[in-house]
Parts: sequence; structure tokens; C-alpha cells
Amino acid sequence: MKTAKKFFCLEGIDGCGKSTQLKRLAEFLIGKGFDVLTIREPGGSEISENIRKLLLDIRYKGVMDSRTELLLYNAARAQVIAEKIAPALEQGKIVLADRFAWSTLAYQGYGRQIDPQMVLELSKITCGNYNPDLTIVLDVSLEESRRRQAGDNRVADRLESEAVSFFERVRNGYLKIANEFSDCVSLVDANGDPDTIQDQIRQLILQKLV
Repeated sequence: MKTAKKFFCLEGIDGCGKSTQLKRLAEFLIGKGFDVLTIREPGGSEISENIRKLLLDIRYKGVMDSRTELLLYNAARAQVIAEKIAPALEQGKIVLADRFAWSTLAYQGYGRQIDPQMVLELSKITCGNYNPDLTIVLDVSLEESRRRQAGDNRVADRLESEAVSFFERVRNGYLKIANEFSDCVSLVDANGDPDTIQDQIRQLILQKLV
């Protein structure tokens, strides 16, 4: 089994296809002989999954304070780092995350309009040295995001039910992150063909594994 101390993340607004693309990427890397751990955020461990339930519970829409939300995301992240991510990297596994700290900057920093510098400082405390070697932001228009989600019959959660203006700020936040942190964040146009998008993702990841 090949080993690599590498940590990668896919980000983007809902409907960008990151969960599907992450699954395909994991299958591809496993097929290449790599040992892979995949996690979703918030979640990935029992404690983190319980925090996820609180964060996404529609009953708390308009009730949960933005600072509470910010701290809960970081609490879930701290736990999954300690329990899952750090041990996996020490064992030489590749870790693939469906969202990580950049989502908190995009959603809570830009979406909720909490001071981005404060969000970054909190992320430093939470993550320490455990940050993705590369984050790929899958960018789709809001119109495409909503079109894709329209085919999903499940009830929207607390975050998904936010106003269009919120998601506009989040998407613009991701674009700003990709521009300001281009050394570790790459932007991929995710409006087109899923196979072409997957090829681009694989190329970016394989460049880091050489």
C-alpha cells in the first residue's frame, strides 16, 4: 500500500457536486493503491456528528447565534482532527475532507459577516498544523446550485434554507479565498461536465502526490 502524508479538501456552495466528486476521487486514489480516509464536515466522529445535528437542525433557524454557530463548527473540527485526521496522517493515509476550515471562513466569515480575521485566528487555534495541503473550490453559479438542489426531495436544513443573499456572500467569499490564498486553494469551474471536472480534480491532486 502506498503512503503519503497528504490532506486534501473539496469546498463550494451546496449543489456544487463536491460530495459526488470526493467519492469518485477516493475511489480513484484507492484504485491507485493509496490508503484513503474520507470525512465530511461537520462530522466524521461521534461527537462531531452530534454537533452537526445541532448545527443543521431547522428548529434553531433564527435562534442560534452566529457566534455559537462559529464555535460549534470549530468544536466539531477540533474533535475530528484529534480523533480521525491526525492519526490517519500519522499512519501515512491520504485524508479527503468534504469541507474544512475554509468553509467556516466562507459561511461564517463572509456569509454571516463575522470579522474574517477573527475567523482565521480561531481556525489557527482549532487546526494547528492540520490544514489541507490543497483545497479545491468547486464554483457554480447560484442559479445552477438551485437547479441541482431542486431535484432533491429532502427538506432543507437550517443552513440550506438561508436567503439567496446569504449564499451570494458565501460564493463571493469562496472566490476571494481562492484569490488570496492561491498557494493552497485552487478554483475549478463546476458548472460543466462532471467527468471533465473530475479529471481536473485528479490532475491537481496527483501533482501534490508526485
